[in-house]
Amino acid sequence: MSTLLSERRLPITAPRLRDRGPAQRATPASAMHEPAAAIPCRPVVAAPRAGWSPILGLIVAAPREWRRRQARRRELASLDERTLRDIGLDRGVVDYEVSRSFWRPARDWRD
Repeated sequence: MSTLLSERRLPITAPRLRDRGPAQRATPASAMHEPAAAIPCRPVVAAPRAGWSPILGLIVAAPREWRRRQARRRELASLDERTLRDIGLDRGVVDYEVSRSFWRPARDWRD
């Protein structure tokens, strides 16, 4: 083994990616699998844009959310006693949630 190392005059280095041919390229980083624990749990935030576009987006998003809340509360009001019992709510909680204004977010009743 010592003769093999002594015959080699250049240091042993890893081949560079740009020196490889197309068939020899390693797997791209985007195709590699990362474990779920390595992925940070942060919401995706769009880059800030100049102008009125972000403000107009918020103005349009608010009424959409209000309509969704109103539809969810209507659907909750239409559930029967058996279904409410299955999901762990009683009629008093449902009546309170249905009577709330559409601009108020839903309360988490699990606690």
